[in-house]
Amino acid sequence: MTKQPFFYIFLFIITIFTLPVVVLADNNDFKQYTVTKGDTLWSISGKELSDPFLWPKIWKENSDIKNPDRLYPGQTIRIPLYLLQKERTEEAPAARQEPLSQPASTSTAKAETLTKKGPASVGLKPLVSHTALMASGYVSDIISSVGDITGSPSDRKIFGNNDIVYVKMKQPAKIGDKFYIIRANKQVWHPITGKNLGYEIEMLGIAEINQFEYGETKAVITQVFSEIVSGDLLQPYYEMAPPLTTGNYRKPHMEATVIAVKNLHLVGGKFDIVYIDKGERDGIDAGDMFRTVNIGTHKVPNGTIQIIYARDTTSTAIIRECTNPVTAGNLVTHLE
Repeated sequence: MTKQPFFYIFLFIITIFTLPVVVLADNNDFKQYTVTKGDTLWSISGKELSDPFLWPKIWKENSDIKNPDRLYPGQTIRIPLYLLQKERTEEAPAARQEPLSQPASTSTAKAETLTKKGPASVGLKPLVSHTALMASGYVSDIISSVGDITGSPSDRKIFGNNDIVYVKMKQPAKIGDKFYIIRANKQVWHPITGKNLGYEIEMLGIAEINQFEYGETKAVITQVFSEIVSGDLLQPYYEMAPPLTTGNYRKPHMEATVIAVKNLHLVGGKFDIVYIDKGERDGIDAGDMFRTVNIGTHKVPNGTIQIIYARDTTSTAIIRECTNPVTAGNLVTHLE
């Protein structure tokens, strides 16, 4: 009986010395970042991980952040370091398909074109990350949807990964059916001609039907690119994968105009998404590189953009480099 106190004292000492090791190991999996004025998870992800589209993964690790666009100076957030290695080693999907409104053969031919641009011995890599492609959005004069999100059992206002939501479908759905969650933002007007070009369609995430209960249809959000709220629309799911390329990109001799910055922001910086008024009908293809030029008293080059997704008459591009903010109305021209 007299040995028991010594045993518990020994156990206590072992616990005290091993606990800091466990805590330290956990902290070493994250980088502590102190928020400064103007920071968002989007901008922090771009600076720290070189990919702003990884921001939902940072949000997931910071459950105290209710709104990813509302951070406060001095606030400390945790950035998971595994994302750096994971993004480098992520396998690229084999092929890309366009939205259902376009023939699947178009995407197949496009992927083959990019694949054949260099010697077979040169390694292929995705044009952009899978997440970047899905979250980039596009401009369209047609808003197509098969349903919408009407709320959630938890009565939350903003939804994220693994949240359960109620959906109202225009046609019967079955368990396992998948849908893109989209939002039609404000109308896009051509900054030079004033023509109505339609709406910016933002892709917010992916949902999957998982339950029918008491006359309600429920879905689980399996992936999120931006905050999701009631009223957001559902669009049939289709596979999207970046085209594989050798890195030998075209520099077409043509002119276009930046018609909007993603989320209708006034200006765009490095890694931001912009939309231009030329598309496949004009000969533009994914991978094409262009110079942007600010037109004022003088013509001043201000950035380099690359097309990541081309529709019939408009295209989506990512800002690869910029010396000054890129804005709607900027000239898009040949990159020398």
